[in-house]
Amino acid sequence: MAARINLVVAVLLVLAWILRAKCQCVGPKGAPGPQGPKGSVGDSTDSAWQNVAPVRNWRQCTWEYGDGKDNGVLYTCQFEKKFDSTSLFMAYGGVTRITNCHGCCGRWYFTINGAECSNPQNIDGTVYMAHFSGADLHRHRTVQGYCNGISAGWIDVTINVGNCNGYGNYDLYSGWNSVSRVVVEEVPASPYG
Repeated sequence: MAARINLVVAVLLVLAWILRAKCQCVGPKGAPGPQGPKGSVGDSTDSAWQNVAPVRNWRQCTWEYGDGKDNGVLYTCQFEKKFDSTSLFMAYGGVTRITNCHGCCGRWYFTINGAECSNPQNIDGTVYMAHFSGADLHRHRTVQGYCNGISAGWIDVTINVGNCNGYGNYDLYSGWNSVSRVVVEEVPASPYG
């Protein structure tokens, strides 16, 4: 019987303690405390970048044919740029060739909506040949770079072929016996300018 009384007393004491713990009186909410010190500057350089979707925005356009054009458009890849504050990465990968000349130069370059990038520089690559006028060497090359200051919206990213500055017209060829491609990707603006 004493054991039973001790158990009842123990249960009652535990219940009283639980009820008291939960039923403590709380006074009115106090005034806000003093403002803390100003935090350090974050490492983000583009305050709008947090608004960019976490999914990468990129496109690859491919084609598989040779083009003997010496001047003009090789291929246009349409792309929807989502944000004004971002940069564009562009890359061309394909076969290029120059032949039947000595001291000659051909140029492969990008335009955006018909104009070359100027921020920070043109995106181009050249092929120069001397002392091998009879050579017909088709070689895979890559032209790539970043362009800043392009507004959001649909744009035409075009790979072109043409003359090098200070040189004439020569026998150029693009895309022989393999797939050529243009890759366009929207990326955060560089923190280095």
